[in-house]
Amino acid sequence: MADYHAPTVVTPFIPSADMTPLERLILGLAFDEETDDDGHVYFHSWCGPSDIVAIEAEQLRQAHSASKDAVSIINDPVATRLAEHDAAEDRAREEDIELDLSAADCGWDRISQDIVRGSSTIDEIVVTAAFTCSRMRPDGFGGSIMRITAETLRYQSTTAMLEEMRAGTKPPPAGEPGGHGTRRRLEALAGSSGWYTFTLLLLIAGWVDQHGQSRALIDHLDRLASATDA
Repeated sequence: MADYHAPTVVTPFIPSADMTPLERLILGLAFDEETDDDGHVYFHSWCGPSDIVAIEAEQLRQAHSASKDAVSIINDPVATRLAEHDAAEDRAREEDIELDLSAADCGWDRISQDIVRGSSTIDEIVVTAAFTCSRMRPDGFGGSIMRITAETLRYQSTTAMLEEMRAGTKPPPAGEPGGHGTRRRLEALAGSSGWYTFTLLLLIAGWVDQHGQSRALIDHLDRLASATDA
């Protein structure tokens, strides 16, 4: 039987001060961790982050109590799990509380996004994984990358990258009427390069300025806007 692994690294090192005690506790269980002399934490995993973590109830309660005033997506799910634990009959109450980190409301990726949102020193967290297998199986190798910012979570696998490369060998025709062909080509370029709309517009504006076409383009757009208003 083949064993699949996903060695994973998280960059950059995250300042301890940028994480609540609850976030630090959960991420430290989802990943392995190392702390440098400056108190920055390096998260990684030799086989991939854990989807399920088990935490001693009192330890979880203390971390939640110390973190509940901060804005973090994990606070409410943990409060719910603690309430369920306390409501259980004594003989049915487990010592540990399990958290499913594959759930949408308490995933380690969403926790990481809240860390970026609250940090004054980091503007992104990048999670890189390598897919490996104990046998030479064609479906057992590859990788992925996730870029986490305050605004977005973007994920791309090597399989998706390959499909984009294949699609890119057949660009849509530029001669379609009404500018649709050019629009499709620009959208394909933006998608393959990971450009946001603002970045694409800035690149177009720079090219237009460089070739002395900015006045003509602005006049054209102004006439279209005036006609629309009329």
